[in-house]
Amino acid sequence: MSGFPEQLLKAVSDDPPVAAERDSSANSVADAALRQFELFGLARSTMDDVAHRAKVSRVTVYRRFSSKSALVDAVVMRELQRFLADLDDALAEVEASEDKIVEGFVFTLHAMRNHRLLQRMLESEPEAIVPHLTVDGAPFIAAASGHLLQRGLLVDPGRDPEEFRGVAEIVVRLILSFLLTPQSSFDLDEPTEARAFARRYLRPLLLEEQS
Repeated sequence: MSGFPEQLLKAVSDDPPVAAERDSSANSVADAALRQFELFGLARSTMDDVAHRAKVSRVTVYRRFSSKSALVDAVVMRELQRFLADLDDALAEVEASEDKIVEGFVFTLHAMRNHRLLQRMLESEPEAIVPHLTVDGAPFIAAASGHLLQRGLLVDPGRDPEEFRGVAEIVVRLILSFLLTPQSSFDLDEPTEARAFARRYLRPLLLEEQS
């Protein structure tokens, strides 16, 4: 996996659909790749496997995606986009910024812990995904925290949005830590517990006066 490309950062800041989703052939290949990776993981999946699952020729797959790494990046990009769009929908009716961070935290933990591809990779191929969320995770963190700011999910209308840039990064990093090390003294698998945690530890980040 070659890492998160520049188009990932651009894609998560643009309104969907992205170019790949406007191309029905590329979209079908990406759908097939996602399913293939969910069932067999990255290491055991080949471009031929994806072509067979998508019911297209190997040449067609390579016309859309130049390499397996490019295909994996496209799948990751699309899954991140889908998650962020779902997050927007989940918080659409939540008005107060401090409530958005609470509900967003609960939604994200639930969504990520139930994401089939992510959980498979964390369980069976952590070496393929963990570096992209840790030592090489700056682009991912920037994309996710940037989305929170751009969509106004962590912005109080009465204050400068730039004040929340650090808050957004802290929230993203904290969520990643719980995803990568789920065993803790907090039972965050229960929505009520996750909500209580967010109210106690995350909500004050928005309420505290920042210099």
